[in-house]
Amino acid sequence: MNRQTKPLKPYHGVIVLLLTAVCVFAVGPALSSRMGLYGTFFSELLMLGIAVGCTVLFRGNLKYVFPVHKPTFPGLFGTFLFWMGTMGIAMILTMVMTYFFPQQVLGTSEGLSYAFFSVPALVSILIVSVTPAICEEAVFRGVVFNSFWPIGNKWIVIVLTGCIFGAFHGSIWRFLPTAILGMAMAYLLAETGNMVYNMLFHAVNNLLPLVLLFGLQWVTEWVYSTDEAATYTQTSAGGQVYSLAALGIYVAGTGVALLLLYAGNYLIHMGRKGYEGKLFGGRRKKHLYILIGVSAGCFVLGCLLVIAAAAAGTIGRMMH
Repeated sequence: MNRQTKPLKPYHGVIVLLLTAVCVFAVGPALSSRMGLYGTFFSELLMLGIAVGCTVLFRGNLKYVFPVHKPTFPGLFGTFLFWMGTMGIAMILTMVMTYFFPQQVLGTSEGLSYAFFSVPALVSILIVSVTPAICEEAVFRGVVFNSFWPIGNKWIVIVLTGCIFGAFHGSIWRFLPTAILGMAMAYLLAETGNMVYNMLFHAVNNLLPLVLLFGLQWVTEWVYSTDEAATYTQTSAGGQVYSLAALGIYVAGTGVALLLLYAGNYLIHMGRKGYEGKLFGGRRKKHLYILIGVSAGCFVLGCLLVIAAAAAGTIGRMMH
């Protein structure tokens, strides 16, 4: 005899969030302290069990709560572009916070780096990139998103679930960038009705720090092994030049990020009403002109900041 399924309600999502909070903030750290990154793997699986188990217990429709369909190539490529654009926005926010609170922000990243190197690279990719893309998405863009959907306003649900996702990362220094990423993933699900896209977004996003750490580790070791580099970065002038150059890079990147968001959004909607025409045509021309103007302004301003930093660095070396 088949059980009749019912739509999830907001209190169902709250129950899942409470159980997930116990898993993330109590069970997870206990497992990680004993088993390292492998403990994180088991806590992620526990989150998946909570999401699926509660959906069954609440008599929800598994296919509706966890919609997984065959993706399209434009949708996949659009998701990748959308991630690049969102990541560009999140990174400039991270850079600003790092400028004002360097020890707090960099301290969090340093702790994560040690965890990544504690296991083989492929295992680290599985635990850090693939597993959260499935397990965390099942909770936040699966049960929680669908249980809040009866609220009736798409944007409220997107912002709310994004903020909850940011809060569950347990750091005030990571909250805003992570919340923005969470909103982007919720938007992908709301617009496509296919969790494959937000899971891909999540996996690629978590893979980035691993690529930077494993792939570019030799660059960092080479730079910081020289006495000249170490001495120069200790000077206040060197710190100011670095901050100015970094600011310029991220400001310029913001201009590019806005265009990537536009292109990614078009591709995930391609073929639907309002997106039948060309990428840079149709009824969106007015919005496109504004976007291009803002993007160009950000890019030019960023380039000027980088040039100013380079000039300041040259003058500083001449004086020393």
